[in-house]
Amino acid sequence: MKPHASSPIACVGGASLDRRARLSGPLRPGTSNPVVSTPRDGGVARNVAEGLAHLGCEVVLFSVVGADEPGASLVAGLERVGVDTSGVGRSARRPTAAYTAVLGPSGRLEFGLADMEIFDELDLKWAETVAGRLSECPIWFVDANLPDVTLDRLLGARSAGQTVLADPVSVSKSERLRGVLSAIDVLFPDRWEAEAISKIPVVGTGQIAAAAERILELGVGSVVVTLGPGGVFVADGSRSEAVPPIAPHGPLRDVTGAGDALIAGYIYALRTAHGEPIRLGLAAASLVLERGGSLAEGLSVDRLRERADEAA
Repeated sequence: MKPHASSPIACVGGASLDRRARLSGPLRPGTSNPVVSTPRDGGVARNVAEGLAHLGCEVVLFSVVGADEPGASLVAGLERVGVDTSGVGRSARRPTAAYTAVLGPSGRLEFGLADMEIFDELDLKWAETVAGRLSECPIWFVDANLPDVTLDRLLGARSAGQTVLADPVSVSKSERLRGVLSAIDVLFPDRWEAEAISKIPVVGTGQIAAAAERILELGVGSVVVTLGPGGVFVADGSRSEAVPPIAPHGPLRDVTGAGDALIAGYIYALRTAHGEPIRLGLAAASLVLERGGSLAEGLSVDRLRERADEAA
C-alpha cells in the first residue's frame, strides 16, 4: 500500500459512552464486587478518530448517537479535538450506545457489557446517504458495529485507490466481515476474533500464524493480530512474524483503548509516511497503556515519534 497524503480520513462505526469498572480484588461470580468506576467517551471508530485528531490528521466520523445528554457530550468532545462530526446522526428512538468494561485489579479486561442496539440504525438506507462522502476519502477505518448489509454496501463500492482498515470489535460481530474480507487491506483482530474468522483454533504462536495465513487466503491484504502484552502477530504475504510490544513507562494501568490507539498510530503512519506503521502503532498503544487508556492524555505526534525511536 502506498501512503496517502490527502485527507480526510473516514472513521465509520461505533461511538458510545464507556464505563470502566475496576475490581478492587479478584472477581467473584454470583455476588456483588466492589469496583472503582470511571466514565469515558468510547466506541472503536470514535476512539480511532480521536486518536488521529490528536496526531494532527483531518478525520471525519460517521456514526449515530442518541438525542440525549451523553450523545451531545460525546459529539462536543470530538469537536473540541478537531474531529469532523457532520457524519454523526442523532436518533430520536434509541439512546446513545453504552459499553461497560469490567477490569481486574491489574487492569486487564475480565468481561464487557455492550448496549449497542442503536447501531441497527446504520442500515442500508443510511449507507446510501454516506456513500458519496466516503468516496472522497482515501483511507477508511470501519468497525463491525456496522450491520453486515451496511458493510457489504460500503465496502463493495470502494475504489481501487482507497485503503480500508477494519476491526472486528468482538467474536460475535466478526462474522459480519466475512462477506467483505477481500475488500479489507488491513484487519486488526485479537486472537479470539482471528480464530472466529479463520475457523482455526488458536492456542499458541503456531496456531496464530496459521489463523493469520488463513485470513490472508480469505482475501485480506494484511493481518495484525493483537496479543495484548504479547505485542502483535503480523502477516502480509511477504512476512509472517510476531512483533514484541513497546513497553510503557511505569506499570500498566488500563488495557482498554490500547488496541484503538494502535490502529490510530498505524493509520497515521500510512497517511504521513513518517515511520513504519506497525512500529508507530505499537508506540501509540504503549503511550495509552501508561496513561490509563485515555487517548486525550496519551497521544501527540512528538510523544509518538519519541516512543517509537526509543524502541528502534
